Amino acid sequence: MDRSATASGVFPPLLLLWALATGVVGGLGAVLFRLMIRWAGLVFGAGWQAAGGRWWERPLEPAAGLLVVSLISHYLAREVKGHGVPQILEALALRGGRIRPRVGILGIIAPAVTIGSGGSVGREGPIALIGAAFGSTVGQLFQFSDRDTILLLACGAAAGIGATFNAPLAGGFFGLEVILGTYALGAMVPVFLASVAGDTVFTAIMGGGAVLATPPYHIINHFAPLFMMGLGVLTALAGYAYTRGLDGSETWFDRLPWPFWVKALAGGAAVGLLGLAYPQVLGVGYPTMHQALDGHLVLVTLLALLLAKYVATLITIGAGGSGGVFAPSLFLGGMLGGTYGAVLHAISPSLAPHPPIYAVAGMAALFAASAQAPFVAVTILLEVTGDYHLTSAVIAAAAVSYFLYAMLTRDSMYTVKLSRRGIKILRGNDVRPVDAVPVTAAMEPVREAVRDTDPVSVAYTRLLHEEREALPVVDGHGNFIGLVRLADLAGVIGREPGRQVGEVAAPVPPPVGLDASLDTALRRLTFYRAEALPVAGRDGRTAGMVTMAGALNAYYSSALTTIDTAARVRSLQAAATDDPGAFVEVVVGERSPVAGRTLAEAGLPADAIVLSVRPRGQGPNLVPHGQTRLQAGDRVLVYVAPSARSALVRQLLEGSA
Repeated sequence: MDRSATASGVFPPLLLLWALATGVVGGLGAVLFRLMIRWAGLVFGAGWQAAGGRWWERPLEPAAGLLVVSLISHYLAREVKGHGVPQILEALALRGGRIRPRVGILGIIAPAVTIGSGGSVGREGPIALIGAAFGSTVGQLFQFSDRDTILLLACGAAAGIGATFNAPLAGGFFGLEVILGTYALGAMVPVFLASVAGDTVFTAIMGGGAVLATPPYHIINHFAPLFMMGLGVLTALAGYAYTRGLDGSETWFDRLPWPFWVKALAGGAAVGLLGLAYPQVLGVGYPTMHQALDGHLVLVTLLALLLAKYVATLITIGAGGSGGVFAPSLFLGGMLGGTYGAVLHAISPSLAPHPPIYAVAGMAALFAASAQAPFVAVTILLEVTGDYHLTSAVIAAAAVSYFLYAMLTRDSMYTVKLSRRGIKILRGNDVRPVDAVPVTAAMEPVREAVRDTDPVSVAYTRLLHEEREALPVVDGHGNFIGLVRLADLAGVIGREPGRQVGEVAAPVPPPVGLDASLDTALRRLTFYRAEALPVAGRDGRTAGMVTMAGALNAYYSSALTTIDTAARVRSLQAAATDDPGAFVEVVVGERSPVAGRTLAEAGLPADAIVLSVRPRGQGPNLVPHGQTRLQAGDRVLVYVAPSARSALVRQLLEGSA
């Protein structure tokens, strides 16, 4: 054991040295990854990369590439499937920053094959995963604490981003804002040191310069910030569609009753066919982004590439490809911003004399929204373009986009996949436990209510007789519509004893559905400063109500269950010192012996802990307890240690044993 790994953590100067070493390896990993993409292009992508390539090769090459990647992810390392950053965040939230070392190796091969064969993904997520895997391996090798392992993981991710974009400032912000979710001073120094080291190593070997250098544009119209805010609205909506599209694509492909390799072949062929019409959407797409920033693409082309890239990226990720979603978000933002600028220029050239300015701002704004990382978005666009004259424009668009997107959803493009599995991450390794509790856990029936047509004297008499502060008010159909309190009646009862209760009752917020989470209910209660909230049933009528006190009690009960579960996971991890265990996501099969039974009756092995249950794959995830009843179709997340037992647990839940 490393003597420096004590209860209080690694000696700070030594931790800085490890951060520097992690940054160097992250930079070397970025170099190796670039070379791997070139080699994979020679093997898989000669047709689509060559100007005169044979047309029939384009559908075959992405199909072959995705087939190879699907075999790697299915048999060797499931973590390489997808776009890299969610795997990092999952390691932070569930495993103390521990990533299997093999992920760093296969994390180079799989995305390189995807990109080299023409898959519509980026190289940033995989490079971040490569650096993070090395930082995590160092922490595991020397038995550092979870805190220090997580910090080195963030250093590796920052180094990878800083190197691939030649943007050390943005790389550091990425490690802090996206990975750690904090700007703590103790984390800033090692993370930025690693980012600078990664960028220095990469530029020393591969050369430097702005990745997407633009002409020196200047904003000469005083209305431009207002137009940029309008662009922010559009990019927020586009970012929401992008995030939901990524999640929906993976879900749709997962539900297809085809073998994994058939999905990969079909998805790759579809991307290749799309590339026949628009070859610009194949691969990462930086040359096309550069054309948009230089103003060399016309309105129709910008709009067509926006739609084509969106579809190609969703298919590539959904069909099992491995690669980042960072660069595609920049591509989509550039095309959307360029389209917006071209329309403004067509309306009035004097109002928008330089349409490409909006392409630059659109790239930052769409990423700021979909990644929920405004600092990264602003800094990275300024660094990759090398044009700081556009600072105000980029900030205006990114700020509006970030704010509006956050009103639509709390999941970023990096956390939406984890959210679907029941892992609710707010920032870094902070998990949203209240979002895993269904509103039904706090719902109570609407009892002893008064009718809205009753006179206030009836309500007043009942409140005094029953010594209560308030009574629920229902309409003629039994729907909960308000609360009547003694304070509401004090000034009315003496003057108008015959007045109807419904006229003086305090209204309640709009109802939530039975599928809502407790998080939604609490936010609505807080926003409306209400004491109670109706819950609508499947037929639209009131099924019950949630009070603030009931919601808090349900949360505390859930927290106790969650704490107990976390303690059991830690004890299993400690017992299996040579095996970190495995997190298994399984859909309960029709023939499973556990279907219809509670967890207490299911007879799961003692080394398997159920972390969440999503009923029939829909609605919020439940925090399970002994009386949680499993049904066929439920999606269950289980931790198993040692990992060799995961196959047995999977067979038991699926009913294939």
